[in-house]
Amino acid sequence: MFEHPCYVVLELPDPVAAQVLALRRRYDTRLAGYPAEITLAGSSGLGTLATGQSETGVLDRLQVLAHAHLPLPARFVAIRRFATGPVIWLQPEDPAPLEAFHRALAGSGLAFQPHRFAYTPHCSLSTTTLAVEQQEHLLAEAVPAERFILRRLALYEVVEGRPALLRRFEAAPSRAG
Repeated sequence: MFEHPCYVVLELPDPVAAQVLALRRRYDTRLAGYPAEITLAGSSGLGTLATGQSETGVLDRLQVLAHAHLPLPARFVAIRRFATGPVIWLQPEDPAPLEAFHRALAGSGLAFQPHRFAYTPHCSLSTTTLAVEQQEHLLAEAVPAERFILRRLALYEVVEGRPALLRRFEAAPSRAG
């Protein structure tokens, strides 16, 4: 485990996950092959998991973090584009709980690769360079705006450009809400 880039993410539940994947299929078919999620480590703030860590130690820490921070209520309120590149993304209504989870992950003792961008909680809709007209259309799409509950933390690895689920961590039964 951890021979390939590994990401720590919060998986989106249906129906919002289905709406995200539908948008991705229209605008970024490569990204449509990835789970609908909000990344905690791998895309900003923290890089992917560093190699050479104990599998049991990593999985145990992720389980503790999931139990401590989940479930989280969430909702998307806007579609944005990062000024530093082509990424177009969904903006959560309240980033504070996601930022707190990210800080807890950063302080967990797990090792991560460095990452050049600060953490911005988001769900990517497109990571490719779109034509100006496509960008405008995606930015004008309806936001999947219903409230949802984030209940699952997941660890994915990417092998030859394809994501593979390694493990899911659920909210603690007493907090499952």
